[in-house]
Amino acid sequence: MTVAVDGMVFHTPVHVSDEVSVYADLISTGRTSMKFRVEAWRRSRDGDEQIKVTQAVFTFVAIDSGSRPRPLPPG
Repeated sequence: MTVAVDGMVFHTPVHVSDEVSVYADLISTGRTSMKFRVEAWRRSRDGDEQIKVTQAVFTFVAIDSGSRPRPLPPG
């Protein structure tokens, strides 16, 4: 697979000892590619509030042994 990122937005920094959670949702599939929305959230070690730190859309493209795009497997 190859990947492209459609701009990553950073909202706030992550500090040493923060808990980081990453969530991804499949937004779409094409003939040879899949797009995922990815978000990362942080929670301070001594707090309960979760804060979004970044988000982006990742596009993954399936490639064959010759590094050319190939159809996604059925399913």
